[in-house]
Amino acid sequence: MELADALPPAADGDPVHDRSDTAFFGHPAAFGHIFATEICLAFAYYGLVSILTLYMSTHLFLPGTAEKVIGFGPFSAMMGAVFGAHSPLELASATFGLITGIFYATPLIGGLIGDRWLGTRTCIVAGLVIQTTGYALLPLEATFLPGMFLMVIGGGLVKSNLLGQVGALYGPEDPRRTRAYGLFLIAVNIGGFLTPLVVGTLGEKVGWSWGLAAAAIGMSIGLVAYLSGVRRFPARRTVEKAGAPAPGAAPGPAQGLVVAALLLVLVGSMLNIGAYNQAFNIFPVWAREHVDRQVFGFEVPVTWFSTLDGILTIVATALAVRIWAWQARGGREPRETSRLMVGFSLTAGAFLVLALSAVVFGGNKVHILLPILFFMLADAALPWVDTVIMSLYSRVGPAGLATTLLGVYYLSFTGGNLLVGRMGQAYEHMAPSAFWGLHAAMAGAGFIWLAVLGGWMNRVYDASMRARIGQA
Repeated sequence: MELADALPPAADGDPVHDRSDTAFFGHPAAFGHIFATEICLAFAYYGLVSILTLYMSTHLFLPGTAEKVIGFGPFSAMMGAVFGAHSPLELASATFGLITGIFYATPLIGGLIGDRWLGTRTCIVAGLVIQTTGYALLPLEATFLPGMFLMVIGGGLVKSNLLGQVGALYGPEDPRRTRAYGLFLIAVNIGGFLTPLVVGTLGEKVGWSWGLAAAAIGMSIGLVAYLSGVRRFPARRTVEKAGAPAPGAAPGPAQGLVVAALLLVLVGSMLNIGAYNQAFNIFPVWAREHVDRQVFGFEVPVTWFSTLDGILTIVATALAVRIWAWQARGGREPRETSRLMVGFSLTAGAFLVLALSAVVFGGNKVHILLPILFFMLADAALPWVDTVIMSLYSRVGPAGLATTLLGVYYLSFTGGNLLVGRMGQAYEHMAPSAFWGLHAAMAGAGFIWLAVLGGWMNRVYDASMRARIGQA
């Protein structure tokens, strides 16, 4: 029996584009299951990420332990040859960049499989099962690398297809669409808020395997959350069919031009990601040595900064969604490119805080309020970047390619995370002020990129939408 045959049929009726379905806080009931699933996915993934570099650099990749890991010899040789990673920290940083980079590359393949072959629902269920198996292998030192492989493969089947299901719930002009992606980002950060308190604390204070086991449990709950609502989703996502333009409608731009304008956005996104995600790779290493984490006699675990990251992003996203809704009511909602420029500038400002703190405090430990300010600015940027790009791709993407393009969007995370890993290898050889200043410049370069090309991109997007709805 095929996996698709093992799944129950979708509920009667087409849930796509039904504005009357407001069961989940004004959004479709099906979105509630996606919301719960994404919380658990984020709990598992960001829990792993929060301890990954520390775990590998201080335990797993050290002599005496590394030899127990299945495949470590060939893996270490490959990382040394390709990335020049040799010390435990260099190898850990390069591995962080490679694993998180591939994790965000596989959704392109998963999107194609979901769009053209198995359907989104089957891909998501299969991916969740594979991911759950992978996470179950991570607590064992010997099976860590095979577990990471399965986690990456499963993630590829889930990520773009799950995002595609979000977009399918709303029509092109439904104002709830952007807000839904904002809520999706809130789900990510609810999981991101909870997981350092559980996975991070267990990993740092009890044992690394305990933290990884907690991440595996969270992943298992995510599988159950999706399966409990699987009947609400069609087996295949309904996509818009490209038809003849309405009489008198102006011809739209060629599909290739629209795709090119969407892909150019990813240049700025990749630079922003390359800066921002260093907060989860080298920042914990830097904070462990250079931040005064004593609060009323208690030493704050390094991973708790990721909890701060989660809750601040929730607040920032909720505020941004309210601002956009208020602007939409008044007809003043800014263009996507303008919102992205706001996000890139906030990221650049966040890393300037770290660079300046390293200069001001010199050899002394940095006051804990400055890293908090860093996360306040960096997290304020996220809804102005991630939410906006997801909504833009879902709204403007050519018919039949929306899910695939969301997979392409994740390629910017691949490039960005590979950049994170590569830049992290330089940490041991640079002054902290220069290291963090370089990341501020990367995010600033993304701002400049959109300042130059944003006007042309907007004209292409507008022409594409006018052609689609048959308006001159």
